[in-house]
Amino acid sequence: MAPLQAIEPNERPSLCASCGGECCRTRPGVEAPDRFLAAPDPAAALAAALASGEWLLLEHHGLPWVDGKAPPPEDARRVVLYPRPATVAERESGRAFEGAEQSPCVFLAEGGCRLPFAERPRMCQSLEPHAAGECEAAWDRRAAALAWAPWQGLVAEAARRQRGT
Repeated sequence: MAPLQAIEPNERPSLCASCGGECCRTRPGVEAPDRFLAAPDPAAALAAALASGEWLLLEHHGLPWVDGKAPPPEDARRVVLYPRPATVAERESGRAFEGAEQSPCVFLAEGGCRLPFAERPRMCQSLEPHAAGECEAAWDRRAAALAWAPWQGLVAEAARRQRGT
């Protein structure tokens, strides 16, 4: 699978300031496999991120349809795990929450994201701010499930290493 094309910085601090960064306060964006696949040991890189408490694994149930076609029956209920930053509350509890809660992303600082644009999760980079507050991400959880589906062995190995088993 070819690496994803880089996303040019599209930040609009004046727009984000007007809503207070709602997306960063309730729904941290998911990451693409590329961040971890670029490491010499991708499973170790993902395990280290998970062990830091700043990242966690989310579950996506069922592979999404592609170009109007349903996934094969064996993938219709397949669980795909993929990483995203934790919220502050999730980091404190040590587990992912099911829905959005009123807790900020661990990378949200007073002046915005503390990560440079190139180091932010793919979904955060693809977020297109709009004046009405209806921001959209071109790369979303559906895209993450499709991108991570072939890498579930790596995810399982990273989780195993993170647990120390």
